[in-house]
Amino acid sequence: MIYGIVWYVQDFLWVLGAGKILIPEIFLILLVVLSMWKQEKGEERYWAAFIGGVLWDLRWLGFPGPTALIYVLTIMAVRWIWLMVPVSGRTVLLFGAILWCALLPVSLLRILLWGLRGGTVFMTYLLQQSYNLPIVLFACALYAWKLKNSNA
Repeated sequence: MIYGIVWYVQDFLWVLGAGKILIPEIFLILLVVLSMWKQEKGEERYWAAFIGGVLWDLRWLGFPGPTALIYVLTIMAVRWIWLMVPVSGRTVLLFGAILWCALLPVSLLRILLWGLRGGTVFMTYLLQQSYNLPIVLFACALYAWKLKNSNA
C-alpha cells in the first residue's frame, strides 16, 4: 500500500511540475531505504520496483523498460552492497552514501530521456540532485534515530 501511495505522490508532483522542474525520486528513495532497513522482504522490494518502474514508463515514456530496469538493478545493487557490510560498519555516513549513489543513475536516465543535450544536462543534473538532497538528509536522520534507539 505504501508503495502505491508514494508512487502516486511522485506522479502527482511530476504533473504539477509540468516539465519545468525535475521532481525528487521519492519512490526510489522509499524502496532503497526500506531495502536497507528490512532485509527480509527483498522479493517484495524487487516486485515493487519493477511494477512501479513499468507504470512510470507507461505513464511518461509510452514504452515499458528503462525505468523499471534501473529501479530493479538499483535495488539489487543496494541490497548486495548493504548485506556485504558487517552490521557494525553500517553507519549513517555509509547509509547516506549508498542512498545518494542509488539516485544517480535514474536521475541521469530521466534527464537523457527528457531530451536535454550539451551543457544543460550538467546543470539540470545538479539541480535535480539538489532536490534529492533534503530527502536523503531526512532519511539519514531517520536512520541515525533508528540506530540510536536500537542500540540503547
